[in-house]
Amino acid sequence: MARFLASVKNIEEAKKICMLDIDIVDFKKVDDGALGFVGANIIQQVRKILHKQVISVTMGNDSNPYNRNYINNINMVIKNNIEYLKIGLFDITKINKHKKLIEEIDFLKTQPICVIFADQSFDLSIIQTIIDIGYKGIMIDTCNKNSKSTLDLLSKNDIIKFIKIVKSNNLICGLSGSLKLHHIKELKQIDVDFLGFRGQLCSETDSRESISINKVNEVYKQMKS
Repeated sequence: MARFLASVKNIEEAKKICMLDIDIVDFKKVDDGALGFVGANIIQQVRKILHKQVISVTMGNDSNPYNRNYINNINMVIKNNIEYLKIGLFDITKINKHKKLIEEIDFLKTQPICVIFADQSFDLSIIQTIIDIGYKGIMIDTCNKNSKSTLDLLSKNDIIKFIKIVKSNNLICGLSGSLKLHHIKELKQIDVDFLGFRGQLCSETDSRESISINKVNEVYKQMKS
């Protein structure tokens, strides 16, 4: 069964949704591009407060992640025993920088997940290269949060091919990117490890600003049914 990943912007939102036993709580600075980093202060509190929760963290929007600040943030996330960290492949020409990053960091128990974008860097021919670099999983998201979902941008056939490649290498695969409530039934029928949501969890359909517990509950029920 696909796990439910819910993106939150702070610990207050995380506490609200944890009453529903969310599978993965994903910390993201939602007003800062596709993969905004919430900052060290929040991450340093996360594990103490949500000590039983599976947590992921988006690491920022750098096209070249092989830089001192990015590496320092990754090491801080690892030190705080976060289960997953998500690194965006914003520029395929920087794939060698990703390779250096993955090779040089000791991730310990934290699993690095590469994020590719349905509206930017999606390319089935690069999937095996990402796998060979040493990422522990790959997920599809959307870079531009303009209401077009991953399912609007990619064919179901391409999504199934993506999942098949990733799963055949025994890695984690996920789908996100403006997914809607009505997408869940269809996506649960394919062999994906998790489905990620933010906009669908918010009180206003055209805003990602504020989570609504009622909206979260709607998605939760669909995911667990």
